[in-house]
Amino acid sequence: MNPQTLVVAELSGVEGFYPFDRLHCVWEVRWGPWSLLQWWRRRFPETSIVGAVSPERRQWYYSFLKRFPESCSAEVRLPALVVDARLVPKSHTVGVLQQVWERSVTERTILALYSEGELAALILPTASLPPELLTLEQGIWTEECAAFSSELPRVESFVPRLRFLWEAVTMLGEAFAEVEAVLTTGVEPRMWQQRGVWILAPERVQIAPTADLAPGVVLDARSGPVFIDEGAIIQPGAVLLGPCAIGVNALVRAHATIGGYTVVGEGCRIGGEVAHSVFHAYANKQHEGFVGHSYVGEWVNLGAGTTTSNLKNTYGTVRLHLPWGEVDTGAQFLGTLCGDHTKTAIGTYLRTGAVIGISVNLLAGGMEARFVPSFSWGHAAQPQPYQVGKALEVARRVMARRGRELLPEEEWLLRAEYERVWGVPRQN
Repeated sequence: MNPQTLVVAELSGVEGFYPFDRLHCVWEVRWGPWSLLQWWRRRFPETSIVGAVSPERRQWYYSFLKRFPESCSAEVRLPALVVDARLVPKSHTVGVLQQVWERSVTERTILALYSEGELAALILPTASLPPELLTLEQGIWTEECAAFSSELPRVESFVPRLRFLWEAVTMLGEAFAEVEAVLTTGVEPRMWQQRGVWILAPERVQIAPTADLAPGVVLDARSGPVFIDEGAIIQPGAVLLGPCAIGVNALVRAHATIGGYTVVGEGCRIGGEVAHSVFHAYANKQHEGFVGHSYVGEWVNLGAGTTTSNLKNTYGTVRLHLPWGEVDTGAQFLGTLCGDHTKTAIGTYLRTGAVIGISVNLLAGGMEARFVPSFSWGHAAQPQPYQVGKALEVARRVMARRGRELLPEEEWLLRAEYERVWGVPRQN
């Protein structure tokens, strides 16, 4: 399979990724240590990548391009492959796409791959882009694109996809299995032992050359691989239980416990105990407290002692309250879904299946509510609107400490979310 272009498109269903979808494209969701888009780039290293969204979400795409200007091409060259942004890029998925690609090329016709009744991919072996799909060159997937696709010859075959944000947590085991198959190189344990670092199952450990591990660190990869990326710092006494991944320039505090199935993204600073969770990027949880089975967005700060519940006393499945309704996740273990730029006070306790929007300032005071809308200030039971001007000021200050700036495109999305929740602000 040799597509010149891979188009990763939001075909439908972005609302299932709340609150992450309020500031991000779906392909930015982390499945294991890498985003869905990064996975596709690894699967197709010689192929140019183009993103596509619905006309209503073009501002989200503009924001992505400004934040990651080298990530996507502006030209759709043929032959091309279009995939649903929610597809999980497992080896099985690539194998199915390969089969459909070969059939499409042999029959010299455009084919549509459907999985569970939904469009999953398009194979475009033609020399030119069909007129109905020309908007892909502007990064837009229109209703006309969908209508054209529905009339194409179709192939039915199952390929997995994420439909909800919490599935990026519940499917972490599958993600790490895929990572281990392509990445683990192993380390020489005696060299690290001389530095005071203890490694169990060293053949399942990968440590980048610029990572800094202090004496007293324990890496236990007996239950799964441990990956430590460039510039990461692991302080004395920290225990990392595989499978887990520590991202670029991340910091694991002294005596922290990183439990299995955990992803600590780029620039995160983590202390206390975490397990079976994703910290997307630039999030802080530097002190004691437990976070389990959770997805934590960017620029989040969890105050000392912030603790999530990830199991109901009834041991039943977890139901989530979302802006568009309530849903049974089918998961027995599920902690918190936390949006970008949110902050919790010292000693905050979060319910099983708590959903917290973006730019929330949550004060402690008993077990907090199951759903907290974006730009809330105070106690979750009686939230007040957080002035958007103040929220933007704080976001700029927080990001500047990490050498980043709040882009105009990001500010537009933040203001749009405020207006969606609270209406047009009187000031700021």
